[in-house]
Amino acid sequence: MAFQFDGYLLSIKPARHALTLIPGWGVHRLTLFFEAAGTGDIPEGQAHQLSGELWVNDMGSSGWLGPLAQRWPMEAHPEGRNISFDVTLTDAQILGLEKARKGRELELRVDLTAVQLGAIAGWPARTDQLTVRISHEEWAKTLVQLDAGAFVDVLVPITEVENRATAARRLREAKSLIGAGRFEEAVGKARLALDAVREACDTVNVVRNLPPAQQRSQEQRWGMLIQSAYQLFSGAQHDDSGTTEHFTWSRADAVAAVATAAGLLARLEDLP
Repeated sequence: MAFQFDGYLLSIKPARHALTLIPGWGVHRLTLFFEAAGTGDIPEGQAHQLSGELWVNDMGSSGWLGPLAQRWPMEAHPEGRNISFDVTLTDAQILGLEKARKGRELELRVDLTAVQLGAIAGWPARTDQLTVRISHEEWAKTLVQLDAGAFVDVLVPITEVENRATAARRLREAKSLIGAGRFEEAVGKARLALDAVREACDTVNVVRNLPPAQQRSQEQRWGMLIQSAYQLFSGAQHDDSGTTEHFTWSRADAVAAVATAAGLLARLEDLP
């Protein structure tokens, strides 16, 4: 984003740390951070007032989020300045964003007007647009501040064990499939990732001839969890007459399947 004034250029770009979200009672303050710098023949002490609106891009519904407020005017300085804008978001808006985002990155559009203050001839103003992309991980962590969601980052360790490395790759593929809306395929990838878990934990033998539930060991209970997940997720790969042929898979199902498989795979780090 750049504003061309007589003799100099005022440019604005997203800061490395893009946003914060401060919770309120039903309404919340979202702050967006930017870096601004001027180049050219900048008048000494030249100040600008910026204002605008925040929109969300490509969400399939109304994209307007609200007006942006700048707390104080800013100078066009060659060394750059940090600036921020606040916008108020309601619970309903945040819920709508989450439903429309579907696990993808959040793409926001900032429409800004820069007014040159104290100019000799009137109040020169310029307008421009800037796209701000917020990764899924950053936005999910931000929502945790509102108690509006929970974000767990499951790190699957890098390993030289071939089948475990293959399982990790399948989970990465599953994540991409979720982003593309291919939920059944994502669940199928989660099922394939469990092959390495079942082998490492020898679950087929562990769950054979189980005692009553209250008498099962910790190993047997883990084995039951692994086998149950495996059998459930297998429904995404088979169309058995009268049963799995009728299974349907939502985005929430796919996220749960991938998270479960990732957690079980990460647990193998402590196993030989």
